[in-house]
Formats: sequence, structure tokens, C-alpha cells
Amino acid sequence: MVGECGFVSRQFPTVVSLEEAKVSVLLSCDVGVGAFLVAEDKGRRWLGRVAEVKMADLYAVANTPVLSPEQELAVGLRLGPKIAVLELVAECGGSACGAPATPVPVHAPVRRPKPGEVGEMLGLPRDGVELGALALPTGEEVPGEVVRLPLDALRHHLLVVGTTGSGKTVFVKELALQLAQAGHRVVALDAVGHFYHLAYNGLTVNVILPTTARLMRRGPRAVVRRAVAKAAWGRRARYKARLYKRGDVFTRAEVEVESPAGRARMRVYPWALESRDILRHLPRAVSILSQQAKMFYKRVLQEAWRKGAPRDAAGLFQFLTSPTGEAGRRPAIMYEAIGASLGLHVSTMENIVRALLSVIETGLVDVRGEARVVEPDYREALSGYAVVDISALGVGQQRLVVYRVLDAVYQLARPITAVLVDEAHLFFPQTRSEDEQAFLEALLTKLTRLGRARGVAVVFATHTPDDLNDVVLQLANTKAVLRSDTKVLEKLSVPPSERRFIALAERGVAYLWSYAYRVPVYVKVKKRAAHFG
Repeated sequence: MVGECGFVSRQFPTVVSLEEAKVSVLLSCDVGVGAFLVAEDKGRRWLGRVAEVKMADLYAVANTPVLSPEQELAVGLRLGPKIAVLELVAECGGSACGAPATPVPVHAPVRRPKPGEVGEMLGLPRDGVELGALALPTGEEVPGEVVRLPLDALRHHLLVVGTTGSGKTVFVKELALQLAQAGHRVVALDAVGHFYHLAYNGLTVNVILPTTARLMRRGPRAVVRRAVAKAAWGRRARYKARLYKRGDVFTRAEVEVESPAGRARMRVYPWALESRDILRHLPRAVSILSQQAKMFYKRVLQEAWRKGAPRDAAGLFQFLTSPTGEAGRRPAIMYEAIGASLGLHVSTMENIVRALLSVIETGLVDVRGEARVVEPDYREALSGYAVVDISALGVGQQRLVVYRVLDAVYQLARPITAVLVDEAHLFFPQTRSEDEQAFLEALLTKLTRLGRARGVAVVFATHTPDDLNDVVLQLANTKAVLRSDTKVLEKLSVPPSERRFIALAERGVAYLWSYAYRVPVYVKVKKRAAHFG
């Protein structure tokens, strides 16, 4: 019996083993590599993915030599049938489907799958966040098929990799939009400014905007104008803002923006640190402290205060680096004297002083101007959809903000909080420093492994996985790879058979694998989220 697309050929064996499952089909329809076909016989169905298509002239089949170009062109073509090799990916008896375990009978008819049949046979999840349409390696959508990622799989974390222009940011923003619309808490760490745009999809965006002393000297409205400029993305925009204060503290601004892109609503929360908070938690906020310095930091701080050091970060730094006042005697610098009294090596004390200076130089501590700026009430600022705008900051400033905010996310995560880390390699980089590696591993373990029980789901996005800490690659149980360099694909262990397609994939096509899927799949993202740039 001949099916819509042919039948299983007797010319080649059907193979089902522990290593592989494949079958050869005489084709009577046009299909490309990566397409799905269904073979069926006596109530059983096999789903195959076209791994190879062969077509040959009878001269080639008979291995007849061509002696000259003239002979080649003089003899008319006598093409044999097209033969497709199918990689079997599923076998179903009735509604029960699993891995192929029995060979497909010879002459079993082969057809195109019905709408929804591929997803049924692959056991694709029916619930979860919609990632897009099931696709072929070429980017062609499979009719009637949708790929979803269950929330449980999302809580086991997702890594999204793609080069510039591959659609990586749109992929992540689609996740953000769906999760926020479903009522989940979403926190986007935005290193570029793209995640504001979901305000044009009807979401009220809570913007946490790190505010330096330099910016605050221009007044609260300068803070608002910076947020409006990001939301308008270079377009002319009008806005209305209502500022809120608590005493002398600028707490937030309610902002309505009207631009050519539409109307948007934002709550802007200025962000800065107070010395009384950051000094007590410095080892959790900076990555440059050695293990020895972390261990003794609290005792150093207490000893400095006991000797009369100021309680603010800048004053403490000046105190530690000032002369002891004991002329002609060593140690001559206060931090050396404190270290000697505690039995600490001078390098440990210097490490603490450098860490303190790195925080002060961010300009994000003890910010004063027309009003004070402090950390917002995170229960309010991180509710709904929140964007932490770090796009105008240097890397050191960004890391300080990110590590501090992630600490707050961990405390507030239940029931589900999705954390979107754009340009993840900036915050969780490869490092040769054992101390920095220990800091990053501790932070990642807290956020991902311990955070999973609290409902934290982390989406790491990067275009340079070579620069990303290897711990992230291990922790992300779902990976989505858009167009990338072949060396990147090799690092991520993408099968060689898929690399040539992904390296040239069109925008928005991702290769996806996860414990939630029986086999890796391609997905084509449907762009619904507002996106500029």
C-alpha cells in the first residue's frame, strides 16, 4: 500500500537498536531534511524525522562510468526514486507513545502528519509558557503544533544563547510578557533598555533605576526623564509624572508616557544604598573579597567602630587609610594597626579596604541631592513586572546592583519569580580568581538550587557563552540556541548534524532541548512583545 508520501522500502533494512532507529522510504512527495513523516501499520504509528534524502540517476545506481562531458550530456536523465532515511523518534500503539522499540514493517505506508499529531507522538507538554510554533530546521512551521515549556522546567532554569540579531532578546521578552500576563512576578535585569517596551503591551512596569549622586544633584525629575527616554527609545515623547516622598526620601514616581509607540505606564523607583545597610553586608555585595577577608570582615568593622570610625562608607574608608597618629612607630596606617591587633596579614586588610573603595566609587552609596535616595521597598518594587535598569552603569556598578537585587529576589520569590538576566556573562563571568569563583558559585547556588524551592526561575541570556561561568551551563537544565557561531554550538554540545542549520538559522528560530522533551525540537518564536532596536 502506498501512502501519501510513499512506503517503507525493501531495498534497505529497517534498524531498531539500542543506539539508533531508522528506516528508508521510497518517497512520492516533496519533503526536506528535518521534516516529520508518519509510517503506520496495523494500528501502530512511527514518527520519523527526515535525516537524509537521496536521488540518483540510473548511471549512478549501476556505477556506470561517464567517459566525457559530451557523453554525460548526450544521454537523457533516468532518475530513480527519491529515497529518504528517517530517524525514528517515536512509536505509538493507540494513544500510548514512547521511544521506537520495534521495526517498521516493509511496505508500511508513509504520510504527512496530521495537525497536532507530531506533538501528540512526541509527548510535547500541553501546559506551560508558550515558546512558539514547532518548526523544522529550515524555520518552516509545523502546522497546528505549539511548543510550551512547563513552569516546573522553567524553575530548573533556562539558558538562551544567540548572536546579535538572532532574536535572543525577543525570545526572552516573549517569556516575560506571558509570565507577567499570567500574574507571575517577573524581574528583568536590563543591560540595554529593551525590557521597558512591554509597557506598550499593557503592562505597568516597575522600573528600579540606580541613581548616582551625580544624577540626583539634578533633581528627582532628572531621574524620571532618564526612565522616559529609555521607554521612548529615541522617539519624541510626552509624559506626566507624580513624585512621591517620605520625609526627605524620594521614594517613587508614577509616570504616564505617550510616544509614537503608544501609551505606557511606569512606576519609577530610584535606587541607592545606605552605608548602614551595605557596610554590614559587604561580603554579599562584592566579589573581590578573599575568603580570609570575608571571614574576618565583621570583626574588622567592629574594631574600627570601637576605635571611633564614622558609620558611613566614605568616612570609614578615610579612617582606615589615615595615619594612626603615633609618629615614628609602625604600623603607621590605621588599617595596618587594626589588622595587627587582630592578627591579620596586611594583604587581608588591604583587600577589605579595596572592596570598600570599589563600593564608594560606584557613586551609589549615601546619595543626596534635592532629596535622599535609598533602596525601595522591594515587596512593592518587585511586584508584578519589574525592570532593573542597569544600562547606563559601568560593569562594577552593574554587578553591585545585580547582586544586591538578587539577594532581595531570593527573599521574596514565592510562589514563582522569573529572573531574566540579559547579558548574563557580565554578572556571572568566567574567572581565574578562586575567591571570585567561590563568590559566584555561592550566589548561583543560592539563587538557583536553593531558590528553586522558593519558586525562583532564572533565564540566563548571552551571546558569548565562552565568557559565561561554567556553573551556569551546568545549572540550566533547558537550553535554547538561536543562530550562533559553530564554535559556540560545539561548546554547547549541539549535535554536528544540527549545527549547519543553526549557524544559518533565520531570526527567531531556536534549537531547544530539555528534560521536559523526549527529543530536542526547533521552535519559531512568534513576536507579540513590543520591541525596538
